[in-house]
Amino acid sequence: MRRFLPILARFGGRLLAADDAARVLEGSWDRHRVVLLEFASEEAFTAWSSSEAYREIAVDRLAGAEGPILLIHGVAPRP
Repeated sequence: MRRFLPILARFGGRLLAADDAARVLEGSWDRHRVVLLEFASEEAFTAWSSSEAYREIAVDRLAGAEGPILLIHGVAPRP
């Protein structure tokens, strides 16, 4: 996290949640860890995920974790 958070912030990203013991209340989920990030736009996410800075630290994530990355578009706030 020490290296991850500054790189995330550099691209306008925010860590909303990280949980190593998420409880499944309905349905099924075969993963142990959930990390939820927020970006202002898909373009901001793409700039971050394709950056050299992120790619350097992503090596650690890829070596230690297996699982999907989902890109989810949020709901616009109501006026």
